[in-house]
Amino acid sequence: MILLYILSFIVILSNAQKSLAFCDEYIEFDLDYFGKFISNAKLSNTTDAILAEKRVLIVDEDLNLLSSLSIPKTQTHDCLWIFKQSSEVFFVGCQKNGEAPYLIAYKSINETHYSQFGNIVYFPNINETVIRVTGIQNTLFTIQSKKVTLFTLVWSASDWSIKTTQNVFDKNYFARTAEINITDIAYEPYSQDNLQYYKLIVVEFKLGAFWVDTLIKNNIITPFRNGLINMPNVFVSSLQYNSAVIHSTTQNASYITFTVFGMDYTDISIKAVYVTTSTTTITHNYNLNGPWASWGPPIKFANLQGILRRNILKQSIFNVFNILIPVAQNENTLSATTYDPVDTFTSPPQDYPIYYFNRGYRVVHSIENNKLQSCDLYNYKLQTE
Repeated sequence: MILLYILSFIVILSNAQKSLAFCDEYIEFDLDYFGKFISNAKLSNTTDAILAEKRVLIVDEDLNLLSSLSIPKTQTHDCLWIFKQSSEVFFVGCQKNGEAPYLIAYKSINETHYSQFGNIVYFPNINETVIRVTGIQNTLFTIQSKKVTLFTLVWSASDWSIKTTQNVFDKNYFARTAEINITDIAYEPYSQDNLQYYKLIVVEFKLGAFWVDTLIKNNIITPFRNGLINMPNVFVSSLQYNSAVIHSTTQNASYITFTVFGMDYTDISIKAVYVTTSTTTITHNYNLNGPWASWGPPIKFANLQGILRRNILKQSIFNVFNILIPVAQNENTLSATTYDPVDTFTSPPQDYPIYYFNRGYRVVHSIENNKLQSCDLYNYKLQTE
């Protein structure tokens, strides 16, 4: 079986290389000093942060190393999450064996350098495994299998802290009698009547997803209504919802891509359009059959969407699609187009593959645990010229 996976990967790799004629030479970073790559966050149009086992790397669009930062206590905790909180601050999140997770804040000194701001801060009242930590404005989310808990960031001139709130998205919040199984959260801003809002999509393993509308007050997310995205019964019961990305949204209509996978590793990405709070339209957009399951949420850049898939050997396929999704208004704007990839990138086994888009329609991907490569999306350019 393993031999078949390797052979299939070689065939896919040989076919995919036809679209990689405009890749730069890879850049290798010192594995002993930085450790293996884990995750990434876009800091600006020209800089990105790469979270590695031992340090955070700040790189420019050409993957030049601008600076790097140490990560406290990596000997006892696994630091798996990195996210941008504002134009000046990003966070690294860590946890050990289900103990309370903590965050490290890094604040901008200038365009190329950051420094640690304040001390390590632990999340209050959490002593169980967290799937992911992320945040928007001055609100933090801890994503756990049965709930999403909201916390508030409190800032001072020289320090910061995390404050508990009353907002918890669990079975009671969504008026469910049985426990829910959360796999991901996505969010996107919108405005209405000169007020700023965020649409939250809480992905549930079997049901599909819940939506939550939130108002921004004093840079804090305040939820005020919610519901279940009504997925029509068009999938067999063995399929499971993995992650989501919101392409556009208003208060009453959203265009969302979900990745859905089955026990036989059949991987399907679908576009769900929910109009008002009770109507949902589903179209199949991206299909892949084979031993490659979605890994992480889709990523987007302008009208590009990237979907990463991995097999049991941790080999990766990153499909890039050129999609045309109009601004969410009503179901009459729905397009039922089925897309094929315009570019495909493959990588040998890695513990945590890195993929993201840069300006100029370029994609950055890790080809080993400590090697990055930047590539032009050549086929995309041919389609648009």
